[in-house]
Amino acid sequence: MPSIIYLIYEDCPSQRLLMLQGPDYSADQMNRMEMYMYYRGQMGQYFVYEDESDVPRIETREWKLQSFHYDDVAMAMLTLFAVQTGEGWPAVLQHSMSATYEDQGPIQNFRIEMSIFYIVYFVVFPFFFVNIFVALIIITFQEQGEAELQSGEIDKNQKSCIDFAIQARPLERYMPNKRNSFKYKIWRLVVSTPFEYFIMMLIVFNTLLLMMKYHESPPILSDTLAAMNIVFTFLFLCETVLKLIAFGIKVKLNFNFICFVC
Repeated sequence: MPSIIYLIYEDCPSQRLLMLQGPDYSADQMNRMEMYMYYRGQMGQYFVYEDESDVPRIETREWKLQSFHYDDVAMAMLTLFAVQTGEGWPAVLQHSMSATYEDQGPIQNFRIEMSIFYIVYFVVFPFFFVNIFVALIIITFQEQGEAELQSGEIDKNQKSCIDFAIQARPLERYMPNKRNSFKYKIWRLVVSTPFEYFIMMLIVFNTLLLMMKYHESPPILSDTLAAMNIVFTFLFLCETVLKLIAFGIKVKLNFNFICFVC
C-alpha cells in the first residue's frame, strides 16, 4: 500500500514534467539524421529488404510509442514501477532525454536535465522508501514476537539461547590419526596461519603479475612475466601436492574437494 501511494505521489509531477516535452516517440527504421524534426504525415517512406525476395518492399514511416511512456496515468505508474525495480531503467532514461516536443521525433540527449528526475527517483525509492517500509515490517513482527514471549516465563534472549543450544552442532575438522607420522607434520604445515597468509600473498602477487601484461609490451617485460608465471605455477603446484599429502584425495572439505586454490 505505501508503494502504491508513493507511485501516485510521483506519478502526477512526472507525467506533467515529461508530457510537456512530448511523449517518447520513435520512428521505425529511421536513423538519427532522419529523426531530426519530422512531423506526422511528413516522414515519407522507406525500403524493406527481405531475404527471400530481391525486390524491396515499400513501407510508410509511422510513429510508435515506446514500451514505457507517460501518455496516461496508468502507463506513467507502470513506467515508474519499472524504473524503481531497476530493470531497463537506463533505456527509459535515454528515451526521456531524447524526447523533444509533441508530434516531433526524438533527438539524442535533447534534454539532459531529465536524468536528474530518474536519478533522484531511483535513489529515493529503492534505497530509502522501500528499505524504511521493510524495516517497519521487521520491527512490527519483532514487537509481536516479544509480546507473545511476555506471557511466558522466559524472555527473548533466553529463548534465543535455548534455540542455539538445541540447534548447535560441533565443528568437524580433518586431522591425521597418527601424530608422529609425516602426514601429520605436513597437515600441521598446510593448516597453519603463516602458510595460509603465504598462499594468499602468492595469489595477490600472481594477480598483479597478470595485470602487468599489455599490448605491444617490450620483449624483456614479456620474458620476465613469462618466467615469473612459471615460478608462481611451480609454487601453486607445490601447494597442491602438500595438501594432497595432508588431506588425501578422498577427503571432502567445505570449501572445495581438496581445498586448495591454484
